[in-house]
Amino acid sequence: MKYFFFLFLFVLSFEANAQMLNDSPFVASVAHPKFKKGKGPKMLIDAAHHNFIVEMGLIKPLMDVVTSDGYRPTIDSSIFTKPYLDQYKVVVISPAMPFLFGSKPEVTNEITFTDAELNALHNWVLEGGALLMLSEHAPIDKSMTPLFNKFGIQMSSGAIYDSLHYDTSVDLPSNVTILKFTSQNGLLNQDHPITKGENSAEKINNIVTYTGSSLLGEGYANIFKLSPSAKMKKWNRGLPANLGNSQGLAGTIGKGKVAAFGDCNGFTAMYVKTNTGQKFSAGMQVQAYDWKQFVLNTFHWLSK
Repeated sequence: MKYFFFLFLFVLSFEANAQMLNDSPFVASVAHPKFKKGKGPKMLIDAAHHNFIVEMGLIKPLMDVVTSDGYRPTIDSSIFTKPYLDQYKVVVISPAMPFLFGSKPEVTNEITFTDAELNALHNWVLEGGALLMLSEHAPIDKSMTPLFNKFGIQMSSGAIYDSLHYDTSVDLPSNVTILKFTSQNGLLNQDHPITKGENSAEKINNIVTYTGSSLLGEGYANIFKLSPSAKMKKWNRGLPANLGNSQGLAGTIGKGKVAAFGDCNGFTAMYVKTNTGQKFSAGMQVQAYDWKQFVLNTFHWLSK
């Protein structure tokens, strides 16, 4: 099945040869909510920076899951200032760009986040805020790099593939893989509270990412460890394709917390339909992987 290759080309070149849509049915309900309905922490879903997951409506499954878990999420497009951010306990920034997704062929040196916004966000975390940052593979990683750098995380520019640790049930080109991070292959850090959960039912064993970028962050726990066989498909018009050692990091900054991921698809519940009519599902609704519980565990850790 070559359809994932179409997805890769679609995002990489901004060519409209595929559709990304919310999958159905998707069960967003949470059996044992962390908080009483409407009583949990307030959460901001950023929509001020051409966050295409939000603009395309692909954020809805995540909104439904966290709402079912008791959180109070809000989508808002205000610029970041300290007083504005102080209204929230958790801020979610999905892949952001300086322009509307698909309107230009590549990300140049245009600014996505101003220095004032980055400073406000950093100070907010230092004083106890909890931040979730989701990036993607090239060229989108270029627009997210200043944000990740602000929190001491280096980011590659390109797309990760692994010729050894990947989902073999999908037939893909050799340099496009669904990377596996599992308890069996040792690439999933099972000693972190996010993967351990708060009880045995919440334990994470099987995660995949859908290409994405690589990360490197000193002082952070490496949740998704890239193996020595992981390689980078370079994006020539982007940043240097330096390969990091991770696709998922979590750590503390001052009194606050940061979780950062080089691929955003696990926090969705979508399917991709190519122009040939083929369909590929990715995210929390795929039963073979533990993404829905991982998403819940991530927010529980951030807001604890």
